[in-house]
Amino acid sequence: MGLAKICSRAIVCPLRQAVWVRSRQRSSLSDDLTYNMDKKATWDRFYTENQAERFKHFDWFFGYDVVSEFLLPFIRGKHSFSVLDVGCGTSDVGPGLYKHSATPVHVFCVDFSCVAVEHMRHQFLNLPKPKNCRSELHFMESDATELKEFQSQSFNLVLDKGTSDALLRASDGAKKASKVLLECLRVLKPHGNILQFSDEDPDARIPFLQQANKDSGQDLSIAVQELGSFRGVNYFMYIINLQDLGSVL
Repeated sequence: MGLAKICSRAIVCPLRQAVWVRSRQRSSLSDDLTYNMDKKATWDRFYTENQAERFKHFDWFFGYDVVSEFLLPFIRGKHSFSVLDVGCGTSDVGPGLYKHSATPVHVFCVDFSCVAVEHMRHQFLNLPKPKNCRSELHFMESDATELKEFQSQSFNLVLDKGTSDALLRASDGAKKASKVLLECLRVLKPHGNILQFSDEDPDARIPFLQQANKDSGQDLSIAVQELGSFRGVNYFMYIINLQDLGSVL
């Protein structure tokens, strides 16, 4: 019996072990992206592996080119317009606004993955000059459920492209997604808008937003615009406007 155990260990192939370990690693990341989308470690690992060979933007749903026609009408005025992109990852939406907006914009792209933020800071060095020379682009590490780096009423526009969707797909995700919405409302200026880009049908998202509205005690205006189909999936833009800021401050 003892000899059989020794022989069994002796004939294990190192190459097979290496292949098995790599397979397990890929499987583990796939599992994390299914069950642990609300965890920082999942996204640190994802962006580390996704950018291992060369940088490439990773966009949930779609990139700036697809959404720009819906997004730019919300950027208005001659003076500086402040934009917050929560859970930006390595998306090109924030940089796209910075590059193409005729209105001067101060864009803050935040994510709780330090790996994603560092990738984007490095890429920023190679970006062309913006359309408006007064525009600014910043990348910061921050948790969307607790935007402690920002004061109340700091932004004209808050973007959430897939961040709430990722949280809602996780266990106990609705509570975290609600916290994100409350933080977005806190940092929103009067008459500002929150735009949630999602593949979730209004029959599911609107009740969630209505419940969050009830829980917050705020007077929210909620509208939805269908963006159309992209790669066979229908997408929506949920427009959230805070009517009464009194009890948020």
